[in-house]
Amino acid sequence: MKFKYVNLNKEEKVIDLPVTEEDFNETKCFVEGSELIDMDYDWLIWDLRDYFIEKMVLDPFKEEIYSFCRKVQLADFDYKENSSSKDIKVVQIYYNIYSWHLIFVACEPEIVFHKEDIVKDRLELDFNFDLRELEYLLEQILDALEVDYSEFKEEEKIVTSDLIIDFSVKNILKECWKEIKNETNSKIVGVVFQATGGDPESLDTDEVIGDSEELIVEFFKKRNIKA
Repeated sequence: MKFKYVNLNKEEKVIDLPVTEEDFNETKCFVEGSELIDMDYDWLIWDLRDYFIEKMVLDPFKEEIYSFCRKVQLADFDYKENSSSKDIKVVQIYYNIYSWHLIFVACEPEIVFHKEDIVKDRLELDFNFDLRELEYLLEQILDALEVDYSEFKEEEKIVTSDLIIDFSVKNILKECWKEIKNETNSKIVGVVFQATGGDPESLDTDEVIGDSEELIVEFFKKRNIKA
């Protein structure tokens, strides 16, 4: 449905909500007069919040991610002496999210397959973003649903409450990786993981590999890539 709202610059805007007007009105009848702080996280506003995190926060960085993935697949690292792009077989891409204003992404040769330190430095990418616009939009959606969020707002921000975007960040990295690979026909394969924990996943097949050297070696050995 089309939703009219006002942005932070006080300009009237129209945005698409991934819900029908009928469903929105049915939800309003159900939640009208409720307090947001008492409501489950299995509810429309949180689905909309997660949807707009992808559309308003992550999607604007797609071109930068494409460029980053292209550079990786072309093995455009700064190499140490006696090393070159032909030595790169497997890379690791890892990311972290800092205080809801920065996503950091880095890439380097996978250490299991490149025992020697063959590059001078990793490739890095930073996404600096601002969640105020999204917070303002969510408040107006709650106003339209006639849900009281005043007490909730005093406690924490609606936009970041119990927000987990690791899955979305990982997905956009894999999506851009595959699109660029269709363009470059690169033979380089890779894994992606959250820098603070979590099992590596294949950038090319989406398979979960497991967080150990043995599992990574075994995974790629089956694909004729040997450490």
